[in-house]
This record gives sequence, C-alpha cells and structure tokens, in this order.
Amino acid sequence: MKEHAPGTAAPAVWRWAPGRNLLLLLFLVPAIPGKLSGQSWVTDFMITAGLAAEAWRGDFSAITVPQFDSTESATAAVGEWGARGVFNLLNGSGRRLDASLNGAFRQSATTGFQLRNYAPREQSGRLDLVYRETLAGGQLTADATARTRRVFDRPPMPMFKAPGYDIYRVQTGYLKSVRGVNLDVKVAGERADYKPPALLRHLDFLDRNSVIVEAGGSRIYYLDPQSREDRWALRLSGAYGYHSYPRQGGEVQRVDNAMRLGASFDMRTDRFELTVTMDGTRNRSTSPRVEYNHGRLNVQGVWYWEKTDLSVEGTLARKRYIEPGQDALVPGEEADNASILQAELARTLGSRIYGVFRLGWRKVETNFSGAFYTRFGGGFSLRVRPWG
Repeated sequence: MKEHAPGTAAPAVWRWAPGRNLLLLLFLVPAIPGKLSGQSWVTDFMITAGLAAEAWRGDFSAITVPQFDSTESATAAVGEWGARGVFNLLNGSGRRLDASLNGAFRQSATTGFQLRNYAPREQSGRLDLVYRETLAGGQLTADATARTRRVFDRPPMPMFKAPGYDIYRVQTGYLKSVRGVNLDVKVAGERADYKPPALLRHLDFLDRNSVIVEAGGSRIYYLDPQSREDRWALRLSGAYGYHSYPRQGGEVQRVDNAMRLGASFDMRTDRFELTVTMDGTRNRSTSPRVEYNHGRLNVQGVWYWEKTDLSVEGTLARKRYIEPGQDALVPGEEADNASILQAELARTLGSRIYGVFRLGWRKVETNFSGAFYTRFGGGFSLRVRPWG
C-alpha cells in the first residue's frame, strides 16, 4: 500500500461493511417515488436503536487444551442500531413480488478478560425476494435470500460470537389444498461461505453446499366456524438434506445425509398466539466423527393488550453423537446442545413509536464437547416506523 506524505490526511479507502452499507441503502430506498405500478412502494419500514447489558459465564473444566485469554466471567455494554424495510415490487393478476432488506450494527465494550478488554463489532445484512403466483388451483412460490455477517475484534470464551459468513439460498415450492389439507413441497439449494479471522482459520471447515427437499401437510381448524377468526392448525413435515463440506476430509470428502421429521401446532385468537414446534434429525456422514441424532423443541407465545404486547420464547435442543468423546467441534454447526429462554415487552409510546424491553438467558455448548457458556442479558430499544 502506498504511504501518504507526513502531515497530510490519508486517502479515503472504501471498504465493504455489510451491515453499515445495507443500513445506508435502507434509508435511501424510501426516497424513491412512492408509487410503483399503482401500488404503495413501501409496505413496512422500521428503524431500531437500543442499549443492552450482558453477563457471560463459562464452565470450561472439560477443556484440556489451553485457550488464549479465556476467562470464567465477562460483562459487556452493547449499542445496537438497525433498520428493516419491506417493499412491494409487483402485485396483480394473481402474482406478487416483495423484497425485504434488513441491516444491523452492534458495538460492544467488554470487561473481565485478562490481557485486554475487547470491543467486538458485528455487522449483518439480509436481502429476501419472495414471489407468489396462483397456478393450477394452487400457489407457486420462489424465494431468494442473501445473508452476510462480519465480526471484528472477536473475543475469546466465554463471550461466544458466531463467525462471519456469506450465505446464499434459492428455493421453489408449490402449495395446494386437497380436501381441506394444505399440501406443500419445497426444493432449496444453499451455499455457505464462512469468513474467519486470521487466528481462527479452522472455521473455514464450516463452508458447505446443500440441497434440501421438504414435503408437508397442514390443516386448519376454526374454534368458531361462524367468525373464522380464532383457529388452530397442525402441520407434519419431513425433509432430506444433502450437505457437502469441500474443506473437510482428506481422500474422502465429508458428505452428510440428514433426515428430519417435524410437527408443529399453531393457535391464534384476537388476544393470544401460541406456536409449538418439534423436530428430530438423523445425520449420517462419510465422516463417522460427525454422525449424530438431534432433537429440538421450541415454544413461542404472544399476548396482546390495547397498547402492549408480551412475547415469550423457549428452546430446548439436544444432540448426541454416535461416537462420543468429541474433543473439538465446530461452533454453531456441531455444538447444538442448548437451553434458551427470552422475553420481550413492547408498548406503543406514540404515533409510530414503540418502546421494547428484552430479557434473555441461554446456556449453550461451546466448540468443546461438555463445555458450556451461559449468557444473561437485558436491554431497551426504540422502534420507529416513519413510513409504511
């Protein structure tokens, strides 16, 4: 890199920062003329800013390999900014195309580490295109998603931060109602490219290419057939996933074949919503080290009052390897034993302004089998809807 002369300012260098640049794009898009093909251009737009505090604890007695600057407890103060926009691009003749943009920026200041206090910065962005068309008495769907994330000054344990990545996904499907049962089939392709820092190159092993086929059926039951407002639904589904990991394996590349069965219950009234989801996965691989069985239970409840909403969510996930005694796992992919509980209280403060209090607790396995970190946090944020 060419050096600049002493006493003069360094030339500006533009660097791609997904969260920051997507936030800028989100603020610029609504300036486009407000009508497109006779329809409202901005379906929804929200800006979020908030502060949070987090306490992290770790029980690493199961780890026998020395960890750089790890500690048993750490705290963090966090500032968060974000924006989300939903835009209608096409609507008519049985066809609809929507685009949604999400951008987020998160800055933390930590204490409790031995060598220095870290200042992790997280930037993320997401783009979704959703197409729907009425076809042959059913609905054809086509979705495309791009997600990106970057993490700078990533701290050591117990303050776990998911690594950076670029993930691209395309999916097509068809939904049709047959004798009161909604049947659907979906085919998706996904490519994940992880972006580890220089000292954590092993996270490159997460890179994968996937093809997923899913089929399911659901049925809706109305509590009051006259009003058809209060209802509950039951869904059963099954999926097959083919996952290849180009950076894992020597003479034999790692390829996983995963079978998943799931069931969900969903109930909605004018004051309450409840969703219960259960699924189980059987993963077999050309690499016996990563063969496992996995189960997950997720419960979400939302209560509505005149100006206040309360939502509670809990997740319990358990994974058991066919070959026990794993010494080093890849975080976020192979370490899925977790217990998570979180709550959110949102209240309308004024026209298009909402105040949100959040509390959360989680106990999750680290990248070492049997070693868990615990995080407890709370925060307050303001959400503003200037358009939509």
